[in-house]
Amino acid sequence: MKIQKSMRFGEQEVKLLFTLEQEKSPVFTIAQARKALGTTDASVKNVLSRLKRKKRVIPLQRGVYLFAPLKSGQGGQWTENAFSVVPYLVGTGKYYIGFAAAMNYWGMTEQLPLTVGIAMERQKKPISAVQSKFMFVTKKRLGGYERISVAGTDVNISSVEQTVLDALAFPEYCGGIEGAAKAVWSARNSIDWKKLSLLAKAGKSAVRQRLGYLLELLGLEKRAKALEGKFAGFSWLDPNAQKAEFQCSKRWGLKVNLKKEDVLEFQRGY
Repeated sequence: MKIQKSMRFGEQEVKLLFTLEQEKSPVFTIAQARKALGTTDASVKNVLSRLKRKKRVIPLQRGVYLFAPLKSGQGGQWTENAFSVVPYLVGTGKYYIGFAAAMNYWGMTEQLPLTVGIAMERQKKPISAVQSKFMFVTKKRLGGYERISVAGTDVNISSVEQTVLDALAFPEYCGGIEGAAKAVWSARNSIDWKKLSLLAKAGKSAVRQRLGYLLELLGLEKRAKALEGKFAGFSWLDPNAQKAEFQCSKRWGLKVNLKKEDVLEFQRGY
């Protein structure tokens, strides 16, 4: 039988933990810790270092920590919702939570993503914390997003329409083209089709072509026709799939390197 050692806390550690519990804020800065303890920078860093070893605070980035309350257990793995820490990770820059995480939020997939994808206008290295990995995708133009409240924190998340377009622009982060097809089908009754069409035509031609092809495949011909445009050269249906065997779709200017039955495999469960 494994015997667990009891965990003891010093006076300053208890003071900081109590303050964080009272404020009910999942994320705090070193400046907030200094204010709570009312002591020197050296002392604050010492307290944080001890609490880090005891898994009661988890570093997110320089000077920013996640507070792991006692209910998180001795491993310190806890979060009410990984989304709530995102604003603290991105700082003042524009961003939105997107890709597979947004697909799950909007009901486009039942799969819970282990990685929270975040679109930003600048580069940032991935961060692992609170049972999740935070991945940052650089985009010159973010596109459409909405403001939602998660665990008392306001965060940005890609709109339904932008989530669909991102799934086609970055299929590697969204379950592939198969995942994009399922997303379109699942959200077909909540999509603003006029808005989606305008956004698709204003963006990269490959995304519009992929969307048109999927809509045709899904039997949504009226929606597909609205996306027809001038031939802009051939693009791959799935840029990450095999490229040895493919067929060409002249209508959509695509090298179709996935089988129809594979793309529509999700419908077997409907």
